[in-house]
Amino acid sequence: MKNKLLLLVILGITFFASCSDDDDKYGPKDFNGTYSAASTDHVLDLKYSNAIFTGKSVEFNSVDGKKGTFKLQGVVPGEQEIVIPNVDLTGSNSVYSFSAEDKDADRTVTLTGTVEKGKLSLKVDVKFAQNDLMNTWDFSSVKMAWTPHDYPLTEVDLGFTKMKLTTGLLATMAPTMLGKELKNYLQNVTFREDGNIVAKYNAATATEADSEPAADWQASPLNLVHYRVKDGVCYVYLNIEMIMRQVEEDQAGGRSTGTDPILGALEQLLTNGIPVHFEITDGSALYVYLDEVVLKQVGPLVPMLEGLIPDDMAFEATFLGKTISVPLKPILENLPGALEATTAMEVGLKFNVTE
Repeated sequence: MKNKLLLLVILGITFFASCSDDDDKYGPKDFNGTYSAASTDHVLDLKYSNAIFTGKSVEFNSVDGKKGTFKLQGVVPGEQEIVIPNVDLTGSNSVYSFSAEDKDADRTVTLTGTVEKGKLSLKVDVKFAQNDLMNTWDFSSVKMAWTPHDYPLTEVDLGFTKMKLTTGLLATMAPTMLGKELKNYLQNVTFREDGNIVAKYNAATATEADSEPAADWQASPLNLVHYRVKDGVCYVYLNIEMIMRQVEEDQAGGRSTGTDPILGALEQLLTNGIPVHFEITDGSALYVYLDEVVLKQVGPLVPMLEGLIPDDMAFEATFLGKTISVPLKPILENLPGALEATTAMEVGLKFNVTE
């Protein structure tokens, strides 16, 4: 009996020692690497403003397990890379905890989290300096201007005759129609201090049984769209992976957008942000718009749009008090030529500050 007891004690001590060795076998080099949600060896669990944020990567390096360096790739709006060195690490050799802050005149970035072998859990909070856009703005109307005015886009049947639809005429007719439609889907837009743009939109879905459902106003999820104001211009950053994820969820829920190919093609254009101009009048009226420089960049994507549009698709507009049907496909076919001839153009939305 004594021999069996002694054997069990020896085995227990050996097992415990082995477990202890496993706990301490990792050194700093075992944690170093580039972490991303797509990786299987270095998984990144990233949250921005306490909401899931995918499609980004973070590099971690430590020499001694006491100090670490973090390199954030595209995590903070408007900064492709941020390096935060000399971050204090606490904990054992199996899990390190950390907390750090990186601050300049434009923003304060706070990091908290843990790193272990194969996984980095990172929470990022950002607070930008106050700017004129930080507010909630109610959607008001659409504004459009296009020069030259006489470039032909298509023909419209008025019943007794056909009329040429030119760039100038479209710019006059489209805003009223688009504004009316948008009010059914967009209520307001909020520019948050963390760089998120959140829209309150109508998520109601029409069905055969209910073709005109009651409005279901919801706030768009965080981290789909970010912004940053630089030199009086608002740069907008679309997170393609997050948007695609939301599209898949919408489609699973019965809503279909059909925009997947366009989102993929836009990825290169969006790397440095879309420059969106804005004007604020008396602190209460906001006008945000794209100019011809950006719109010409979108020109090569028009053939993709054509493939998604049915041949008979049209929109209704009012001309001289009469409702007319305007075919969409011919406009898209002539749009590249119209954009090439364009010397000045603005397409934008007007908002009023929420009371």
